[in-house]
Amino acid sequence: MSYISLYRKYRAQDFDELLGQEHVTVTLRNAIAQGKWSHAYLFCGPRGTGKTSTARLLAKALNCERGPTPNPCNQCRFCTAIQAGTLVDVVEMDAASETSIEDVRTSIIENAKYPPMEARYKIYIIDEVHDLSAKAFDALLKTIEEPPPHVVFVLATTEFHRVPPTIRSRCQRFDFHRGSIADIARRLEQVVRAEGLEAEPAALNLIARFADGSWRDALTALEQVIAFSEEGKIQVETVYHALGVLEDETLFQLTDALIEGDAAKVLELLDAQLLLGREPRVFAESLIQHWRALIQAGVHGQDQAGYYDPTLWSAMIEQARRAGIPRLLGWWEKMAGALTEMRTSGSPRAILELTLLMFAIPTQAPASSATPLQVSEPRPETSSTPRPATPAPLEAPSGQPPSTPAPAPAVATPAPGDDPNTRWQHAKAAITQNSPNLERYLAGSTVRVENGVIYLTLRTRLGYNFFTKNPKNHQAIIRRVQDAVGLNAHVEIELDESAAPAPAVEPPPTAAPPDLVGEELVEALKSTLGAYPVDDE
Repeated sequence: MSYISLYRKYRAQDFDELLGQEHVTVTLRNAIAQGKWSHAYLFCGPRGTGKTSTARLLAKALNCERGPTPNPCNQCRFCTAIQAGTLVDVVEMDAASETSIEDVRTSIIENAKYPPMEARYKIYIIDEVHDLSAKAFDALLKTIEEPPPHVVFVLATTEFHRVPPTIRSRCQRFDFHRGSIADIARRLEQVVRAEGLEAEPAALNLIARFADGSWRDALTALEQVIAFSEEGKIQVETVYHALGVLEDETLFQLTDALIEGDAAKVLELLDAQLLLGREPRVFAESLIQHWRALIQAGVHGQDQAGYYDPTLWSAMIEQARRAGIPRLLGWWEKMAGALTEMRTSGSPRAILELTLLMFAIPTQAPASSATPLQVSEPRPETSSTPRPATPAPLEAPSGQPPSTPAPAPAVATPAPGDDPNTRWQHAKAAITQNSPNLERYLAGSTVRVENGVIYLTLRTRLGYNFFTKNPKNHQAIIRRVQDAVGLNAHVEIELDESAAPAPAVEPPPTAAPPDLVGEELVEALKSTLGAYPVDDE
């Protein structure tokens, strides 16, 4: 006998084996036991959650020689034929490939009026029913609304919103749920034992996380891992290599490097994963999922989905505390935008590297290396003597003539009891002492520290654009704020929208000129336009 895939070999053969859908199985069993089953069902839910398997179980329950019964025997000729997919009275139709009105008319409408050839009922199972055309739905509507007494329809879809309301209203709807990590892991353990293999619990938990709630995807992934394993032992490292999943340790190390501002470590970890064949988009998605889990750990401290073991979850709580929720939210938002750009870019690796370096570099410079803020002046093109370069100047548009910048004055040392804003006000006075432009940009600015993040609030839109639109200015002001506060933490620049703009100064009214007529008007126009009289010839 040829090899059978695990998801086919271990498909549920009765309602007891259908895990995670008790709300469906209980309702169907009670309806069959009471003889009150419907003529049409609509099964909705994500892929791999048991919609087609449930449809076959319903066909067994209605056609079993002992039935109709909520507990089919799985031994009679009808049960075995349905299980093998060879019973002619159970018709499975793939709407993704048979979408036209002719397909519906030939396969269903014309044949539904005839009684079953062998079984008690004709069961029509239409998978991915949302792919039918509008004309096909219209043709099917009358048959579903008033089918012959020997016909039962089961429609399955992953996109319920694409099924017309006229079809929905004539069916009993059942929503299939994603499997939980714990339930899928238990099912994988049963399959592994049945196959005569051994597996580490952490490895099965990792496969269940990878499946994202799909029972079929979990069995398919397990089959791939078994083929990659040696000596019949499934280990965590085997799952990582077989499925191309990023290790939790790598995600922790990379996040730690971003927190510490270690750009070299970030590039080292990224290069190592890309050499192993990890796709940049998969790498970005894994980071987003890790940061999402960190935010959950930092917010409520409980692993409600059961994704991680307690030791790993405790490490996530600690890392979330060190990173801070605002910073993680910012990384998540920007990485999601980069992921969208990576999907359409020809160089997704460059976008990933750029995004990660932007996360790391603003917090990696030590306080002693911060350069003074100064407004750069335009360089004269006629000068032949090269001017000495100033490190990381703030580039501000200026029409003032070139001048030699004065050395930055020392920042006044505040008293030990000063709060961060007081320290910033002392530092701001020194920064803006010799720069009227910077004094205008930083006028009214304040600093506060919340959850390990420094917030610089600016009062003017001009200053906000000056420090956020230019990368050099952005890095320079961040370093000066960190120096002033005495904290090497992440800096967020925000605009105080409540600050009222300065009222515009209106020019004084001028007296209206007197009305001119006749020759006076002509002479005034000549004087204004510079016209001269033309000689008549």
